[in-house]
Amino acid sequence: MGIIEKQATKNAIFSYLGAGLGFITVMWLSHLLSPAENGVIRIIISYAALFSQFANLGFVAVTARFFPYFRNKEKGHHGFLFYAILISSLGFLLCWIVFLFIQPSLITSNQAKSPLFVTFLFYLMPLTLFTVFFNIFDSYLRACYSSVAGSFTKEFLQRILILAVLCIYYTGNIDFSVFIFLYMFFTCLPTLMLVYYIIKQKEWHIKPIRGFLSKDLRNEMIKISVYSILSGGAGAIVLNIDAIMVNQMLGEEKTGVYGIAFYFGSILLIPARAIYRITSSIVAENFKADRISDIHKLYKQSCNTQLAIGILLFIGIWSNIDNIMQLLPPEYYSGKYVILVLSAGYLVEMATGINQVIISNSPYYKYDTYFVFFLVIVIIIMNYIFIPLFGIIGSAIATALTVTIGNSLRFSLLYVKFKMQPFTVNTIKLIGIAIVSLLPGLFIPYLNNLYVDIAIRSGIVASIFVLLILKLEAAPELNNKIRKNLKHLSIKL
Repeated sequence: MGIIEKQATKNAIFSYLGAGLGFITVMWLSHLLSPAENGVIRIIISYAALFSQFANLGFVAVTARFFPYFRNKEKGHHGFLFYAILISSLGFLLCWIVFLFIQPSLITSNQAKSPLFVTFLFYLMPLTLFTVFFNIFDSYLRACYSSVAGSFTKEFLQRILILAVLCIYYTGNIDFSVFIFLYMFFTCLPTLMLVYYIIKQKEWHIKPIRGFLSKDLRNEMIKISVYSILSGGAGAIVLNIDAIMVNQMLGEEKTGVYGIAFYFGSILLIPARAIYRITSSIVAENFKADRISDIHKLYKQSCNTQLAIGILLFIGIWSNIDNIMQLLPPEYYSGKYVILVLSAGYLVEMATGINQVIISNSPYYKYDTYFVFFLVIVIIIMNYIFIPLFGIIGSAIATALTVTIGNSLRFSLLYVKFKMQPFTVNTIKLIGIAIVSLLPGLFIPYLNNLYVDIAIRSGIVASIFVLLILKLEAAPELNNKIRKNLKHLSIKL
């Protein structure tokens, strides 16, 4: 756990710093831009994420699974980066051809409800290109056990730069067209910075070594790539279809409201992303060496730690939901229950740990493809049912239910195939602690000052939660970190 703990901690630090900057950014975006302007940013980013997942032709998954076979720094990892760049370039070219075919349909279907999206549609393919190669270079660095650079550039530095652009926009010196250009430019910049970092780390090896890639290895890589295109593409649909369908059915203004609310709901996933970034390579190495018991141990630890942190974030959001809505303009009030529903769904994601990471690196990776295709059908049907009934809250319900179903399927597969079951008595303790900690946050009278109320309400909830998990030893890995930090303050618990 040494590498995982060290890099996951650094990733989490940059992620939470980025989340703090993201909070400020979201507040400004909600006040400086109209819901329609926020909506067009959300739509373009969602489409770019969707296109880029298909465009990498499954090579992100290939990197996670097969890089251990190429690993040899002295020999330039046998030119693995060359193959990654070549395949992804071909994938992007194919993706661009597809885009040219569907572009007229995108314009026609969005002309009335989402005119800003049509106006700025030309940003989609450049953003897709940079997203493709960010994912490729980031996965390559993670495979080299260097996962922090991606976190720093994407989660932290990018948000500082976007915040700077917002400051300029606030002064009135630029209009929205210039703002969105700079927003997209700084969203693409982390890709270039990863290239610089790879070169600086002397990991830029793009000369393939002839004869290393055997026929069996090549065929296995192609097989994984095909399944990853299917599962990754379907997974991207699951992750981004909510904003796309809200836009198609309700327009870009409602998409803007949904996008702002989505940010608060997705805060719960920040620690999980930090752990996923490094565990994929570790799990792949353990499967290669047939260390299943180590994977099971990592599975249990990830579930326990992620659930504890997820619960703390969830009860913090739930306790302060009315305060959060006061921070936003009135037109965003309809996002209140979007935040609560999404955060509940993502708490399930946190509670089930690295199940998808384990499955995607196991001999049963095909099952995840089947699961994700099933989830695409589920989320599309549920969005078509719930959006007309409940508006943007309906899309949140569809997403939360899909997340819950998907994680239930993965949990069941790991239990049936590997007899892995991550839940312990500590899981029950954490649920009880959550209930006890949440109650004061719900019933403390409002203190007549928004910021004082947030500070005191959050402080009470967090203090009760931390005290209980320490006393009940409900989260061993997290407890060790808390005690280590408290020790520096000469506090013993």
